[in-house]
Amino acid sequence: MVTGASFASSVVAKELGGDELIAHDPDVPLPPASNTKLLTAALAYHHLGPDYRFETNVSRSGDSLVLAGRGNPSLSLDRLSVLAERVGNNGIGTVTNVIADVGWFSEASRGPGWMWEDGRHEYGAKSTALALDGNTVSVTVTGTEVEITPRTSAIELDTNIDPSADELRMFRDDDTIRIEGRSPDESNTERVPVGDPVCHCLLAFRDALEAVGVAHIGGLHVTEKPKSGEPIATVKSPPVSELVREMNVPSDNFLAEQLARNIAKEVRGKGSWSEWETVIEEFLDSRTVGAFRIRDGSGLSRYNLISARGIVRVLEWVTEQPWSETFFNSLPKPGEGTLEDRLSDVGCDVRAKTGTLTGSRTLSGIVRRDNGRSDVIFSVLLGGLTAEDEENARETIDDFVRELAE
Repeated sequence: MVTGASFASSVVAKELGGDELIAHDPDVPLPPASNTKLLTAALAYHHLGPDYRFETNVSRSGDSLVLAGRGNPSLSLDRLSVLAERVGNNGIGTVTNVIADVGWFSEASRGPGWMWEDGRHEYGAKSTALALDGNTVSVTVTGTEVEITPRTSAIELDTNIDPSADELRMFRDDDTIRIEGRSPDESNTERVPVGDPVCHCLLAFRDALEAVGVAHIGGLHVTEKPKSGEPIATVKSPPVSELVREMNVPSDNFLAEQLARNIAKEVRGKGSWSEWETVIEEFLDSRTVGAFRIRDGSGLSRYNLISARGIVRVLEWVTEQPWSETFFNSLPKPGEGTLEDRLSDVGCDVRAKTGTLTGSRTLSGIVRRDNGRSDVIFSVLLGGLTAEDEENARETIDDFVRELAE
């Protein structure tokens, strides 16, 4: 059993259709970290459906174009170029204003309980109704040369290459991308979040229009209440089933927040974190999970709390749904994603979601046992970890899963 005098733990393992095999402080709520994504995935399948696709639309309002963000988490530069090509194919040669419609989401673009420092790195990219490439850009450093893709005037660059430094650091500071430290011997590429992602996307769309011969002679604007116009072009995301797997395997926070706010929009009519909190409260109350507090969709929020028994009860409910197999197959298996270096010696199928925050390590999922034995749903939440306990937490959890598999 995973226990420790110097840290808190909540642990449950239960055979499907049977009794709990292990329960240690099962109702103690602890930070789930990215195990929060299990809740987001379950509600995405439940409220949106595995086949649901998000849209990004372009319409014509007078002599202007409106680029409408509908929370699409997968809009890429290539898809933005497809929208521009379709505008040109409609015989539009000149536009006055290019307008971003961002009214699909409301409230702030950063989740409640996120740390200030989170927004400097890819894992803390903002959530916006109109979002390009996960609201990040690709930054490649080769010697003293820096390439940003896509590069728009919304991004400023500050470079300070220091040959005596130990490492290279890339991060966002407001609207500036800062490159500091020692230049790598070979090209080094990382993704860095954008400070003003809506403006960045709008500028990239303007550039894409001009690349296909559509001239822009006016301004760029952002609105939450655009005038209705004539539909011109639409691109769609992959289905929710693919997006959930893209979220769970590498533990993509941006995808999780886009899904959560879209669920809130679908269920409550408002794409905000406060409405998401209402949706998740109603859902978890109906599952009788005990004490909890969930404020975002990714688990990056330091406010989140839930118990191991609470997560297991959600996973039990998932096993009763028609999309159950798709759900569990969206989780990484040993050797994949966030389990790349973990549990490769387990002799049966394991699908589990990891979670990592400072002082917290979590793992929840399913062990599909062989030899006619029932599958086991489990959740391990460790909190208050420091020093060696934090360093050893993953191996401690993995040993527990190995015991379940045996």
